Formats: sequence, C-alpha cells, structure tokens
Amino acid sequence: MEGGRVTPRLIVLSVDGMHPDFYRGAKGVDVKIPNILSLVESGASADAVESVYPSTTYPAHATLVTGVPPRLHGIYSHLASLDPTDATRPWHWFAQALDVPALWTAARARGLKTAAISWPVSAGAPIDYNMPEIWDPKSANPHEDFQTVARHSTPGLYEELFKALGSTLGRVKPDHLRCEAALYLLKRRRPDLLLVHFVEYDYQSHSRGPRSRAALKALEDTDVEIGRLREASGDGDPVNFVVLSDHGFVSVEKEVAPLVVLAEEGLFGKHGTRKPELQRLGAVQAGGSFALYWLEEPSAEDGRALHRAVERLRKTGAIAEVVGRSKLEALAADPDAELMLDAAPGYCFSDRFRGPVVQKTATDHGTHGNLPSRAGLEASFIIAGPGVAPKKNLGRINLTDVAPTLVGCLGLPADILAGESAPLQLA
Repeated sequence: MEGGRVTPRLIVLSVDGMHPDFYRGAKGVDVKIPNILSLVESGASADAVESVYPSTTYPAHATLVTGVPPRLHGIYSHLASLDPTDATRPWHWFAQALDVPALWTAARARGLKTAAISWPVSAGAPIDYNMPEIWDPKSANPHEDFQTVARHSTPGLYEELFKALGSTLGRVKPDHLRCEAALYLLKRRRPDLLLVHFVEYDYQSHSRGPRSRAALKALEDTDVEIGRLREASGDGDPVNFVVLSDHGFVSVEKEVAPLVVLAEEGLFGKHGTRKPELQRLGAVQAGGSFALYWLEEPSAEDGRALHRAVERLRKTGAIAEVVGRSKLEALAADPDAELMLDAAPGYCFSDRFRGPVVQKTATDHGTHGNLPSRAGLEASFIIAGPGVAPKKNLGRINLTDVAPTLVGCLGLPADILAGESAPLQLA
C-alpha cells in the first residue's frame, strides 16, 4: 500500500479518562490543549460518548476495537480473576480473551500493516508491531516493568526500541515514552493502523482528582505528545487522525468497603487469624462499581447472607443502585455477575477486608466504573482527516459507534466486525 496510496493511514490515540468538557470549553476548566482543539476545529467531534458498564479502561478499550459491548466481546472488567483475597490478581492483558474479531485482525487480514503501543487487551494479538500494556502484578511500579513488556512484544521489537530509546526508560513519564515509541514506528515502519494508549491524565485524576492542577497539567503534557504525533504524520500520505477516550471521571471523597460487610456476614472464611479465605463468593472492585459472583451454587443461607450484606451497605448511603441481572442484561454487561453495586456520588469502592465500612478516601480522589449514564463519565471522540467536515458536531454517540467508524476510515467492509452499529457520518 506504500505506492499510490488511496486509503488514508489511521492513527488512534486514546487519552485515558478524558472528558469532552475539556474540548467543549466548559466553564471553570482552565486547561491548555491547543493540539486537541485544533483537531476539533479541523474535524468532527462528539459532545459526549456514552461508555460501557463498568465504565473502566479494559472493557471500554475492548469495545473501541470491536464495536460491541462487554457481554459480546467477553472483557467484563479490568481483572481476569474473581478472587478478592488474592493481592496480585492478573488483568485482562491478553487479546485471546476477546470473543469477537478486533480492528487489528480485520486490518491485517486485508493486508494492512498494524502497530500498537500499550493498548489494553492486546498482548499476543496479531499485530505486526506490538508493544502491549502488560506487567507483573507483583511489580511495585507497573510503568517500570519493562521486562514483562519485552517478553510479550513482537519478537525483536522491544530490543529495537530499547536500542533507540533505552536512555529514556524510567526517566520520563509513560506518555512521553509511548509517544517516542510511536514516533519511531511511524518513521521506520509506516503502519496503516497505529493505536496508542496514553495514561498520565487517568493516573493523576485518580490520585489528585479529575480537575486538579496535577491532572490538568498531565492532560496538557499529553496534548504536547499528540501534537508531536500529528506533526510527524504529515509526511505526504493522507491520514485520519483520531483522539478519543474510554470514559470520564467523577470526584470522590469517601470509600466504601463491601468486603468488610460480606466477611462479617460469613461469606468469606479466615485462613488462620488474619488472612481472608475465598469460599463461594467472588468479587471485582471497579472504582465506581462492585461486582459480585457466585463461584458455585449458593445455599439458601448464603443467599440470605448476601441480602443482609447488601441491605447493610445500602443503609450507609454509599450505594446509589443495586444493579441486578435484568438490568445487567439490558446494559450488555457481565452475564456471570449476580449483581453489581453502583456507588453513590462522592463515593468509590475499596478492596479492603478490614477497617470501617466507610471512611474518607486516602488514595483516590477521582474514579470511574459507575453506570455510563452518570454525569461526568462521558468519553471523548475527535477525528480529522480527508473527507471529514471541519467543525462537525457529532452530538452524543455510543462507544460502540467508534469501531465501525474506524473500519470505514481504513476502507474495510462495514460487516468485517461483529457489531451492528453503522459508521458515523463524518462528511
């Protein structure tokens, strides 16, 4: 496809957690993102993108590349383990967990060259140049666990990038390093499809709050990286340039620990005098939501104990809604969950087995994972390129609309993915 190119290249940059308020100019938001705003002016953008449930990074990124919700693609949470007593649970790093074709598979099948830098759920994917997001769960700092990344990257790619960029490893922020790797691939490998995941805004929003100066500064820094990539992509070939996100953020002040109540109701055992022991109930904490699973058929008393625990949690005021099986089905969420607790405004969930049920949060000041209809959790979508009308407002769209639109940008058949959404009208 190098000579006489007709179909534009496609560059997709995910800014984890970025809310559309930032590029829609919401009052009270003082953030300098000239490169993102330039893309809005020159292309099409959404007022809001409704995410999936839970509105977390891994299920949402799987939807971004498949066009279907979690119930169909099979990535129901960030964690690949339902055991809350395990302090080092693996995440859904591996693409083999996807139950439907992804954008990279469709592109490569049609002879397009693909590349990805730190994209969630991409380890082991059929991507020509792939450096996935993955780490040892025992690692003290996942962003510095380069050896695990090396083992799961395209053979020889990590060594090649290390030779070119090794002096910066561990010395620069993750987004800058990811941008450097992407710039290298753009220059040396010229992929038809490039996916990059930026994480610094998400990290600062969790630890400091989504509108904190630290979080806004992180977004400004990521905007600089976006500008560098956009400049590098202007090499004569037509390019569709996309900046999007997976979810937004809400501020929190208190955390609630369902496991404390569940353990008190006898749904977890004790190993010795301290360590809780898994019995029949699994759980996954996702910030704004908390999923519960029966790992084996519960007894009548187990069912009563769960009911008592949920009622006790309701009375704290920390639970906005208990999402049952019928609503989970309507949301196309996890088919295996018995129920999911959705946090009330100002609250997030914790994995703690000890301490008070509700306390002031010590670590998180921003969260996501709640029902995607919660105000503040909207994701972003911006695209500029050939055939895209400038200053076009796409209104409110769904996360499932993104993948078929990207398929169209690559000139691939509309039915090549499993989703039923139509591409967005960009002209």
